[in-house]
Amino acid sequence: IPKEHPAMEYISANVIANFLGLGWGATPLGLKAMEELAKLEEERKGKKPKSASNEMCTFLILNISSLQLIPVNIIAYRSQYGSVYPTAIVGPALAATAASTIAAVIFCKIMEKIKSVQRK
Repeated sequence: IPKEHPAMEYISANVIANFLGLGWGATPLGLKAMEELAKLEEERKGKKPKSASNEMCTFLILNISSLQLIPVNIIAYRSQYGSVYPTAIVGPALAATAASTIAAVIFCKIMEKIKSVQRK
C-alpha cells in the first residue's frame, strides 16, 4: 500500500480505535479502509477484483485479532453488574489479544510464503 494512500489513514485510525478498546468506533473506519483497499486493487488490475487482495485479507485478520490495551466494553459491563474490580480484566485481556495478534501475524506470513511458492 503506498504511504500516501487514503487506506493507510483509515487503517491507522482503525488500529488505534481497536487498541483503545473502541470496537464500535473502529468498525466504520475498517469499512472505509476496505473500500479504499478495493479501489487500490481495482487501480492495480484495471478492473473490479473478484476476490480480496492480500492487503485486504491481512487487514481483516489483524482487525479481527484486535490487540486491545483497554477493553472498555468489558470494563463497563463488569462495572454495571457490580464487579468489585472491573479493571481486573485489563491484564488478561491484553495477554489474550496480544496472543491472537501474534498468531494472526504468523498466519499472514505463512500464507504469503505459500502463495509466493505457488506462483513460482
